[in-house]
Amino acid sequence: MTKVSVIIPVYNVEKYLRECLDSVINQTLKDIEIICINDGSTDNSGKILDECAGNDNRIKVIHKKNEGVGKTRNLGINKASGEFVCFMDPDDLYPTNDILETLYNKAIANNVLICGGEFSSFSNDNSSFVQNYNNSFAGYLFPESRLYNYKEYQYDYGFHRFLYDREFLIRNNIYFPLYKRFQDPPFLVNAMIKSSKFYGVNKISYAYRRSYKKVIWTQEKIKDLLQGICDNMRYAYNNHLPNLQEYSYEHFEQHLPQIRKNLTISFLPQLLNMAKYNKKIRKFIFKQIFNTICSVRNEDIRKVITIFGIKFKLKSKELEQEAKIKKLNKRIKNLKEKLKNIEERNHAAKS
Repeated sequence: MTKVSVIIPVYNVEKYLRECLDSVINQTLKDIEIICINDGSTDNSGKILDECAGNDNRIKVIHKKNEGVGKTRNLGINKASGEFVCFMDPDDLYPTNDILETLYNKAIANNVLICGGEFSSFSNDNSSFVQNYNNSFAGYLFPESRLYNYKEYQYDYGFHRFLYDREFLIRNNIYFPLYKRFQDPPFLVNAMIKSSKFYGVNKISYAYRRSYKKVIWTQEKIKDLLQGICDNMRYAYNNHLPNLQEYSYEHFEQHLPQIRKNLTISFLPQLLNMAKYNKKIRKFIFKQIFNTICSVRNEDIRKVITIFGIKFKLKSKELEQEAKIKKLNKRIKNLKEKLKNIEERNHAAKS
């Protein structure tokens, strides 16, 4: 049996594809298959894949219409023949040639269903691998190489850096949800919960190319984002994972600018569903509803509160005091103007 199947969904990445494939082809673990699925690319990505497959019989190319990365990865899981599977994005890299060999050997030696290392990033301007992670991103790192219980880990980002037992995924129906955004974290959390433990390696095992892609947010993507976050909140709630619950809300907060920009009443059912699992979402919904149905503004010496179109005018001592001060300042200003005019007339008369 093939030891590892590397699944690579490909869509319009001709600029980086060869570099990505080279980092997989050159791995010291040779008993691998590289499943490249061309998800309806309109550039030269398909041609590059066919050319590389002609030079290395471990590369298997599937051409299909564009259906999204989630469905494409799921196809890869079903087509794979490896003992383990892993996932690579076609613009990223393995940082060294021994990644797959290290992870596979650790997985076998420790008899685990999931084994992974640390996450890193690089840019087109700087090829060095960066790991400036803390707070909500500290889960990208492992302080030491050892067996971890998911209840002590509770992280949901960086699914690329792990190997997964293929039969375990299929047997437990662990696939990527078909979301346009945030389909990766629910997949990782679902797999981690069902395996309960994994082996973490204190070594960079994946390099993500950053700062060149820009997400164009739409209402559909926001809805899928919210659904993915909701999935993780539900997993956290049902499995008593408070840290995962906190991470999930942090992801929600990180995307608030995009959420608020696209927020409409149609999002309410999703938010209410999220509120069942997370009390901070309940507070967010209450605040949004309050701001929608209620407004407060100052008018002269009164505060005007509008609720469902009904205005309530309340006298304010603070506003009354401010009005008096403004009135006094206006009188002082007028008095200064009059004194200035008198001085100017006296000066003209003396001249």
